[in-house]
Amino acid sequence: MSEECPIVEDLLPLYKKQMLQAPTILFVEQHLANCSHCQQLASSKQVLKEYIPMKKTLSFFHIIFIVLSFMFAINSSLLGNQLGFVISYAIFGCLSYLFYKNIWIVFIISSVPVFVWAIINNLNNELYITNYSFTELGALVMGAGYIALLHTIFALLGAAFAILLRSLRWVFIKS
Repeated sequence: MSEECPIVEDLLPLYKKQMLQAPTILFVEQHLANCSHCQQLASSKQVLKEYIPMKKTLSFFHIIFIVLSFMFAINSSLLGNQLGFVISYAIFGCLSYLFYKNIWIVFIISSVPVFVWAIINNLNNELYITNYSFTELGALVMGAGYIALLHTIFALLGAAFAILLRSLRWVFIKS
């Protein structure tokens, strides 16, 4: 075994999934051409099994963020603490963006659970719905949309803060 073997062993799952950049692929292929140990490891199915826990971990974190989003939706509708609501959704939006690095995902996980919760929470509330007419249901959907929009605005402000942090980090790294 050479000094490159541990590096190639770490890269093999990504190499098999074709998720490496061209220079790294060249490095791995050159090493595999000269190393029987890594050739044997590359031909075994063990490499693919090592990649699966990473997928499970990502799925676990996706579920955690969705559950947190529903918890924030429920929390903000049950408590009247406006400052806590604003701060918690801004932090949630910031963390969501730092994790997913996609503003659309922040938008979806900050608005959809709130929208669904607002409809479910008020569907049987006699203050809002008395005879289930289209007018009342339309008003319920519009109100849920408005509540979801408010939550999403604060989450997007948090995401904007995360974008600013990431860009500042790159400025300091390049300097």
